[in-house]
Amino acid sequence: MSPADTRTYLGWLVRDAGLVEVIRIGDRGPDRIEWHTDVDQMLARAQEWAGTGNLFTTLHRIDPGALAEYREEQRQVDPRRTPRTPDVAIRRYTRLFFDFDPARPKGTSSTDAELSDAETRARGLRARLRALDWPEPLIAMSGNGWHLQYRTALPNTDETREILRTIYRGLDSELTDDVVTFDVTVRNPARLCAIYGSTKRKGADTPERPHRQSRCWIPSDWRQVMPRQVEALANHYARLSSTTRMDAPQAPQEPRTAVRVSGRGNYATLDVVRWFQAHDAYVGHLADNKHGVRCPWSDEHTSPSPRSGSDTIVYESDGGWPGFYCHHSHCAGRSIRDVMARWGDADAYCAEAFRARRAA
Repeated sequence: MSPADTRTYLGWLVRDAGLVEVIRIGDRGPDRIEWHTDVDQMLARAQEWAGTGNLFTTLHRIDPGALAEYREEQRQVDPRRTPRTPDVAIRRYTRLFFDFDPARPKGTSSTDAELSDAETRARGLRARLRALDWPEPLIAMSGNGWHLQYRTALPNTDETREILRTIYRGLDSELTDDVVTFDVTVRNPARLCAIYGSTKRKGADTPERPHRQSRCWIPSDWRQVMPRQVEALANHYARLSSTTRMDAPQAPQEPRTAVRVSGRGNYATLDVVRWFQAHDAYVGHLADNKHGVRCPWSDEHTSPSPRSGSDTIVYESDGGWPGFYCHHSHCAGRSIRDVMARWGDADAYCAEAFRARRAA
């Protein structure tokens, strides 16, 4: 089967999702963003923006009214900023998106061998789900990893989000190791996915770790996976999780210990807004130096975030390090140090390098 061209892929996307966000993300975060329902206009924008950065779209059906209301709210806060589609503006899931990312140094493209490891893992999951009578998915090489996309139609409700949380955590426990990571974070409703056919740029373009053009292969009969099949998979992992909890020895809860940060940046100069934007985790300005963000551990949350993003907050530096606070119980005690350790790239968003003070 030959790879599908970008027009064909976008045609399927518009057919199922209707209104689609198209966005370019550069080194400093999002720098172009529009919404389209027309494939030709979307393709024209993708071709126009393709020279730099990385191109993405949303995957799921957007409620135009909810999006317009959110954009107006954000315009009143900051008229200069074009906000991304929030999770609450998604009406229903139209894809089950599975992402396999090979382990490698942060901020770099994959080697051919690393990419092959991710492909093996993705094809393995496809074979397992095929055995459960799931229909064939779109399979894609994203540039640095491999994707599976299953067509579906699931409402964006608390129940659906809990079903997906159970499935993604179960797959993560089986598929993630020190070679390949199964990404549990891609299940949020407003998740972005690469525009297949565009070039993925990450780090330096070298012979060993090149920038690659992404590709996808679409089944000739790309059918939807039925809700009952999705629920059956969630029930399977819920039973496994329950058995594991009953069998596991109970250990006393330890207080969260402080995380050591050993980077080279002067974190008092960390641009925390640009940092969260670059990780597609910025929601919007709240007040003064306070900003709503998407928590890096949102996959551990058991309740959805409000539209404002006020449940997870970052504070811009007031002379010291920026602050981070998430009110969800899973994140009790986590600070900006934990975010730095999780993402590992804070140095790139500091205006200055750290300079040790000389003794008098």
